[in-house]
Amino acid sequence: MKISFAGLENQITLADKGITVLQIKNEALYARICASLITMQGEKALEPYSLWENDREVSPSKSFIVVSNPLELPWKHKCLMGALYSTLEKELLIDRDLQQEMNELGSLLESTTHKLGFQMNANYRFGLEWNLSSYLKAFSFEVEVFEDASLLEKLIGFIDFCADMSADRVIVFVNLRTFLTETELIEFQNRLFFHGISVLLLENASSLCRESYVRKYLIDQDFVESLTEGKSDCPSSMQGRICSNGFGAVTI
Repeated sequence: MKISFAGLENQITLADKGITVLQIKNEALYARICASLITMQGEKALEPYSLWENDREVSPSKSFIVVSNPLELPWKHKCLMGALYSTLEKELLIDRDLQQEMNELGSLLESTTHKLGFQMNANYRFGLEWNLSSYLKAFSFEVEVFEDASLLEKLIGFIDFCADMSADRVIVFVNLRTFLTETELIEFQNRLFFHGISVLLLENASSLCRESYVRKYLIDQDFVESLTEGKSDCPSSMQGRICSNGFGAVTI
């Protein structure tokens, strides 16, 4: 997937099943880009942008899961919760023994409820046939979050949840490095690579990410763009020069 910002000359290519760091040293531009990605308004955003997948423009709301505050992880994001119900239904269809057990429990619940209706004058029935998805929604089935867990444990739990749900969206973290030590960030990276999840880190300060694992874009105070990939340092040939629109020019 690629992001094309109106104010930047070059597209930003997001690492497939890996980490991309977009480090923006200019505070004003950093704030505009963060706000624009959080609102998911695309070309109508404060800093207009578009997303492209295989030369086809895609919707930000269907491509991103944005974590603007790591202390408030989006456990109940609609795409994750929808996938939770459908994933469990698929697992139930595979396990015939468990499916039979679930059907028996559903029948027991229905028959027991009907006994309550015998005490009334009119006839009553369930308007919908029993199914696992309805049951899960009715009882607000969701991933369990341990509030006394550390932030790293919660982040890893969230990534595990996204992996279980086969989330194919890019997870965007705003200023994550502020909340983690270098050791914690490396452990978090390893979990991301284990699951093969695509992540975009928006940072204002230097990233602690291992350069061998990330694709890193840097926009300095003068809006000069550069790219670092793998362990190699950004070669001088990739250093941009200021162009007429005030942003960097670099060929990637």
